[in-house]
Amino acid sequence: MAPESPTHPIPDGQLLTGHVVEWGELLSVLAERRGLTVLVADPLSGTSALLAAALTENAQPHLLVDARRCADALDLAMAIADAAVAALAPEATAWWLGAASPSSTAGLRVWRSLSEHGVDVDGLRHGGGRSTQRLREALDLTVTLATGPVVLAIDHLGTMLATLRATHAREILGDLRAVRQRASHLDLVLVDHPRGRITDALGDAGHPLYRAGERLRLPRAEPGRFIDDLIITKPLVDTPFQLLRAAAEIAAGVPALTWQIVALAPSEGDDDARAVAGWQTLRRANATSVRQQWDLLRRVHPAAQTTVCAVSLDFKPHSLPLASKTVDDALNRLRDVGVAWQPAERSWAVANPLLAAYAREHAPPWALRRRSSARVVSTRDEGDRLSA
Repeated sequence: MAPESPTHPIPDGQLLTGHVVEWGELLSVLAERRGLTVLVADPLSGTSALLAAALTENAQPHLLVDARRCADALDLAMAIADAAVAALAPEATAWWLGAASPSSTAGLRVWRSLSEHGVDVDGLRHGGGRSTQRLREALDLTVTLATGPVVLAIDHLGTMLATLRATHAREILGDLRAVRQRASHLDLVLVDHPRGRITDALGDAGHPLYRAGERLRLPRAEPGRFIDDLIITKPLVDTPFQLLRAAAEIAAGVPALTWQIVALAPSEGDDDARAVAGWQTLRRANATSVRQQWDLLRRVHPAAQTTVCAVSLDFKPHSLPLASKTVDDALNRLRDVGVAWQPAERSWAVANPLLAAYAREHAPPWALRRRSSARVVSTRDEGDRLSA
């Protein structure tokens, strides 16, 4: 079934092809000011670009913070404060960042206003003091500088929280809810991954975030969705249907990789062959970074490489000659850092098709033999079926 045409204009055909329905839902969330919304996004689903575009389309002021640059609550507090000053008091930005005179008129005006509301301006500017206190002050700073409704969107917050102790992550989420309850004109949009700490907290009766907001699911698009959405986005997308379908299938629905394959495809020839050629060019261009990602998996978990290899070859992870707890720990860590995900219940996949292809080609000897044995059995079973 073709998706309904959105009521808002489409700013970018490539951005929304595969996400037309989610685009309309995201715009509704922002327009209706639902308070706190958790975007539950599959890895490499294109959510970051979609969120940035939706915030730009929304009429009210907004802050967009990327939590991947933050190691803890203090980093997050400073990132929020920097974004708030830039968006809500731009004339004081140079002073805030230390690039203007300490006696700047705009800076002193902001300093006076924040100090009256109990914000430790120097602590936030230079990163001193207790991290959770600075985070609360950064949120208070945002509320103070905003003259009306404002949206604070924190992208990849779930990824950041996954690296922290559970108690530290709980404090951060508790502070976010507490400030949101005090300031009704502050709307929060937090981006998490399936079964991440924010998502789980909404359903945990003992957590400060329990039922504090709504979830909005932003899945990775099935390849067929790209074609369905072309009915709406075709005026802005000059790509043959079959080429786009083939590229989306090779890229496992990852929007960024799908459009890169299309861009790198030869200008002539069969569309399927063009997509394969574009994919091979893309793999060569990313070979160095993919090899480095493969090497870094050893630091994620001792069994990470083995697990990624098995998943890439369509082996069931728990069929590996490893303890079940070891496999579970490896899968959970890989999910937390966005390397692995579950496209369906009881199934696992490697998030990045480039890494999955590398893992298949560089599998250890035992995996290649096991794969060859599986092919032999499959061929024999097929022959028995046909001869029956």
